[in-house]
Amino acid sequence: MHAFVPVPGGHAARLEPAERTVVARLVADTAELLGTRLTEAGSGAPARPGSPLPDLLYAQGSRLTGDDAVLAALDFDPAGDDAPDAPKDPALARLLPPMSHDDPALSAELRSLTEDALRTGKVSRLETVWRELCVPTGPQDAVVVRTGQEGAWLAALTDVRLVLASRLGIEDEDDAEEVYTRARRPGRLRRRERTDDEEVTDALATMYAALTWWQESLLDSMRRRRRPH
Repeated sequence: MHAFVPVPGGHAARLEPAERTVVARLVADTAELLGTRLTEAGSGAPARPGSPLPDLLYAQGSRLTGDDAVLAALDFDPAGDDAPDAPKDPALARLLPPMSHDDPALSAELRSLTEDALRTGKVSRLETVWRELCVPTGPQDAVVVRTGQEGAWLAALTDVRLVLASRLGIEDEDDAEEVYTRARRPGRLRRRERTDDEEVTDALATMYAALTWWQESLLDSMRRRRRPH
């Protein structure tokens, strides 16, 4: 995974095919958690170089990108949300927070009026990201964020990170720092064999750290574009 860099018409980044598959799967699963299944759109090859991600995606080795058990551990259940203002899935609760913390009745009423539009907007932004990951439009299959789509990408990546944060139990900055530390610590350097649960948590931590870094690289690319020459 490489950083976004400014290019004519937007911002481009290189991802290996396996990396694009993982990120696209996370994006699609987040859309499904919101109640919409995205349709298949193919895949592509890696592309132009940028600044490489320092030891995050590769800390766990190649198993990260090929282990469906890790992605299954996200345990998305779009059918499980049957309460008007209290989603059963804590990750969905982060995507669709209460409209009011002080008045449950008002919160439920506001949710009934706005939730469909909120879900539709989130899914639309996720689909924009997902389609580009599935079929990159840049030179040599680089992933490109087109000018004007930056807000959609940033919002969609934030939603994916919210889901991962929920699965990892991130509630504050200290929790997040623990996750970043875990992501940077290669499993082979640990003194004992990891359990299956620990391997899944390690992989989710790596994904969270990688997406955080990637999102920040897009913000940095946007700043570089605005910077006077």
